Amino acid sequence: MITAARNYLIFIRRCTRIAFVGDWRYYAWMGLLTVISLLGLNAYAKQLVHGLIVTGMSDEVSWGVYIANFTFLVGVAAAAVMMVIPVYIYDNEELHDLVIFGELLAVAAIIMCLAFVTVDLGRPDRFWHLIPGIGQLNFPRSMLSWDVIVLNGYLLLNVHICGYLLYCRYQNRKPGKWFYIPFVFTAIVWAVSIHTVTAFLYVGLGGRPFWNASIVGPRFLASAFTAGPAIIILALQIIRHFTRYRITDKALLTLRSIVQVSMIINVFLLLCEVFKEFYSGTTHGVSARYLFLGLHGYHALVPWIWTAIALNLVAMV
Repeated sequence: MITAARNYLIFIRRCTRIAFVGDWRYYAWMGLLTVISLLGLNAYAKQLVHGLIVTGMSDEVSWGVYIANFTFLVGVAAAAVMMVIPVYIYDNEELHDLVIFGELLAVAAIIMCLAFVTVDLGRPDRFWHLIPGIGQLNFPRSMLSWDVIVLNGYLLLNVHICGYLLYCRYQNRKPGKWFYIPFVFTAIVWAVSIHTVTAFLYVGLGGRPFWNASIVGPRFLASAFTAGPAIIILALQIIRHFTRYRITDKALLTLRSIVQVSMIINVFLLLCEVFKEFYSGTTHGVSARYLFLGLHGYHALVPWIWTAIALNLVAMV
């Protein structure tokens, strides 16, 4: 047992060392990311001193880029399942050696989700109130408690799967199916739950009619299964261009097919949502009218939403 633990620590140390090895382009990229991170850390320090008001958020505008990125990255993490399903259920050989990238992307995305939630807290030092045993999780009444459980559970599942498979590859031995296959199928179900629960966080807000709609859950899943594989395609293209890792055109075409089908469903659900908001002409549609057309001379969000719709339509075609 002691020897196994020592070998695993050596494996982690070597993985960490490899993460800092690359050519000049790699160091330039990492340097740029470091500069951006330091700028963000400086901005966050100012936020801690002066409060969330420096972000432009208030009681009236309670959501901003933090929650937008959190929602997007939850979708990216959930979309990793669109590589797992073809490999472990339909035995797709083309994606078999690439599925690890989707699972690693899920780990990175969930860590970013948790980071965005942390910086969105006005007092992050009080997060311990959500820790069972120390604080009060309010499970199952609180949707936030559900989100805490599903996000951390999905993170642990993918960390175990990736860690075990990479360690077996490091030791040049075949992984035992009973040590990861049950976790893979659990993660498939769990992936759907993380974006569904995130959608329910918004759906459950009766005071926000734009979000208080049952279609939000299906739309979140459809958009996740569109955006996530699209990001994976871009990542695989970069890996194929700059490394010798074998990535076939057939694998990329499989992912493209997934994106196409998901995009059609996503756009259809968007049209259903637009019809519901505009056809009735009730006061509950004010938020949608402000978003799509502007209201009382305020049009700040209009260019953004129409640009997003145009890009969605171009991608679908």
